[in-house]
Amino acid sequence: MTTVRILVRHDGAGWRIASPGRDLNTSSGPRPYTQRDEAISDALFAARMLRALGETASVYVENSDGLRLVADEDVQVWRKH
Repeated sequence: MTTVRILVRHDGAGWRIASPGRDLNTSSGPRPYTQRDEAISDALFAARMLRALGETASVYVENSDGLRLVADEDVQVWRKH
């Protein structure tokens, strides 16, 4: 079984959700997120939906120091406040 990797990265215009290894077509794609947390939240939601369908999915954020795995727990603490 392959793992679906969802990548949140900044493309210069805003935060986008993509799959690693695919070019981001910024001209015809959806409008980028202005807030990093909103993009991460939506990516985590997509991963949960994929898991509900039986797929294995993980979310990564591209930072200046590379990719970092994002866990649902990281965001849930933020949502409580």
